[in-house]
Amino acid sequence: MPTSKLDHPAVDAVLSTAATLLNMEVVFLGGLTDDSFTFEKIHATAEWPGLVEGKTAERTDSFCHRLLDGAPSSTSDAANDPAYRDAPVRTELGIQSYVGVPVRSADGTVVATLCGIDRHGVLVSEEAIGVLRQLADVISAHLGPLAAESVVIRRAPDGGWEVGGEATEDLTSAMVLADLLASEITPAGRPAKSDQPLDELAQLRLSVRQLEHALAARVVVEQAIGVLTERQGSSPRDAFERLRKVARSRGRKVHDLAREVVASATDHAVPLPPELAGHR
Repeated sequence: MPTSKLDHPAVDAVLSTAATLLNMEVVFLGGLTDDSFTFEKIHATAEWPGLVEGKTAERTDSFCHRLLDGAPSSTSDAANDPAYRDAPVRTELGIQSYVGVPVRSADGTVVATLCGIDRHGVLVSEEAIGVLRQLADVISAHLGPLAAESVVIRRAPDGGWEVGGEATEDLTSAMVLADLLASEITPAGRPAKSDQPLDELAQLRLSVRQLEHALAARVVVEQAIGVLTERQGSSPRDAFERLRKVARSRGRKVHDLAREVVASATDHAVPLPPELAGHR
């Protein structure tokens, strides 16, 4: 799992939401190979000696290995839990509470784990674990393919971006999603906010759904950026800024205008503002 893919607002938003959900000292994304386990991305609310991003251990020493081998999704007393008490990482880090869910690819393969740990006893309800699984699905969407085969903007092997075969920075993707998370774009079908007070868990579920919709909208906007980049010979960042500027000047949603730009790549009859039409 390339670390550069994890340095992104989507991942930050998931870990921040998970931290609020679980109320644990640390939430993290764990990476697994056949032999090893790595703390890939950490969100900590307390200093924890010995726990740093990139820390690697034998896979069989980890809690996540036991989770994927059929252990319960959570424990609040690991020292006395037969599923977790013999895990070397428990004694090494002094873990008392653990919760984890797998992050799966589109074909069901486990590609990571989304987990929380604490040095104190923390009970995690089944309802909260359900929300954690939803957050794992958001991570799956982020780590998976971001576009169909026909899209001209793609992930590069090193975790960056390629547009028309030329590498570019991940900055544009981060800008797009940050814009979406700031609620500038409201994709079709995004859940409406309720006028009634919501309890904390319901608020978190709403946050997860909004993040899911933002990620879906991001794919379309990035497709449009790829089209404009090739069409106008500009950088992805300039293409994004132009798309956003044109949408605002016409009172349009960036997401809706992006769909039209993508459609125009295969249908020249799709009308576009002159600033975006270019040579088709």
